[in-house]
Amino acid sequence: MADQLTVTTLYARQQMAKARAEGTKLTKVVKMAFGNGGTKDGKPISLDGTEQKLKKELVQKEIDSFTFMEPAKIRYTCTIAEGELAGEVINELALVDEAGKFTAVRTMTDKQKDGDIEFVFEIDDIY
Repeated sequence: MADQLTVTTLYARQQMAKARAEGTKLTKVVKMAFGNGGTKDGKPISLDGTEQKLKKELVQKEIDSFTFMEPAKIRYTCTIAEGELAGEVINELALVDEAGKFTAVRTMTDKQKDGDIEFVFEIDDIY
């Protein structure tokens, strides 16, 4: 099986199943979490979908915006401003819902954050 670097969490999938069967409410995605524990020997760590914390979380930030890309695909955008996380490496992120739970997690190669630039992260939530 290929490494899974982006996953919809088991929590989010269970929530969707219950909403379909029981009519329960889905929680809204409100934040992105960023961390620097997502690689081993320079390669992104594979995920299994049960993750509810990052390996080494640095910060959680409010989502800047979201856009419906097509009927079943939403793109979430979040900005790390100049000066924020200066000198840090970012290699893992998660979408966080209003209950504080992860709905999706991604690991990636190292992104070194300089203090004089802003980073804009986009992640697509595909159903």
